[in-house]
Amino acid sequence: MFHTSTQRKYWLLASPDELERKRMAANKAYCDKHEQVAAERGCEFLSPQEELVLCQYYHTKLIEFCKLFQPPVPPSAIATASAYFKRFYLNHSVMEHHPRDIFLCCLYLAFKIDEYNVSVDQFVYVLAPQYRERTIELVLSHELLLLQKLNFHLTIHTPFRPLEGFIIDVKARAPGIQSPDQFRKEADSFLRRSLSTDVALLYPPSQIALTSLWHSSRLTQNHIDGYLLSVLLNLEPPEMKQKLVDTLQRIEEMILSAEIPDNSMSPVSIEKKLEKCCINELIPKMCVVPPQQLTSLLVLCLCVSFCTCVCLSDTIMLFINCFSRRKRKSEAADKKSKKQKLEEV
Repeated sequence: MFHTSTQRKYWLLASPDELERKRMAANKAYCDKHEQVAAERGCEFLSPQEELVLCQYYHTKLIEFCKLFQPPVPPSAIATASAYFKRFYLNHSVMEHHPRDIFLCCLYLAFKIDEYNVSVDQFVYVLAPQYRERTIELVLSHELLLLQKLNFHLTIHTPFRPLEGFIIDVKARAPGIQSPDQFRKEADSFLRRSLSTDVALLYPPSQIALTSLWHSSRLTQNHIDGYLLSVLLNLEPPEMKQKLVDTLQRIEEMILSAEIPDNSMSPVSIEKKLEKCCINELIPKMCVVPPQQLTSLLVLCLCVSFCTCVCLSDTIMLFINCFSRRKRKSEAADKKSKKQKLEEV
């Protein structure tokens, strides 16, 4: 249920201002952390607005990538991937993790969570042959990293299912409204359009779904205001009815008036700036689990979690940290060995 979900508890923000503050905080945290090294190298960090433009660009790529699959990707899976992508960049800068990589990881994880059956080989088959092997390694090796950054909150309540529920309810309890099925096409288009906005981070999926139905009914001149106020909110006081109507209007306005990206900040120029300032060289290499060890690690974590009654997510993070320490020690030993050999020569 949504009212007891992690989505409502942790990922539903109070206002657009809070959303902006979190993004600015992620940008500032990264800039502060690498300020000294960047100054030495003459690097210029991206602004929060430039980061947002880049995220919007790759979110569009995420939607377009889904159109390459057959059978068609369910809208719920697309919405799940979209939610993962937006959640990730609420707390992290694009200078830390490139959205070109993250959107692919979000999609593959969403396909598994939403049970859209695609193997990793089928997932990369839609790409050009020269990118397939690298993408497989990227997606599999960064899966646990993505899970960690999402705090293992993987269940996404999307507005597509509530929309179907509302249409069924209109048929059953509002016989005066003719052919409620006529609302579905426009409402579904409205919900798909909403994925490109931040509305899912600000409003419950049921309210977004109701807004899509309300918007569609007005376009078809078959209004559902009577159903909304006299059936759905029949027992509510007038102030609650007005509050809901105001909320629906805000959601509709937010989706219909989605900001058009600033032409002065094209994604291409921002990516060039990202490459020019050598941001990737400022970042310590992420410790990721090799694909060939991923299955064994997950099985081991499940066994330990079951035997010790420790939370699975805590167990996974414990093993990742151990793996990270071992990898760093191994790399340090290799570097020391190479240095000694050079000195001997």
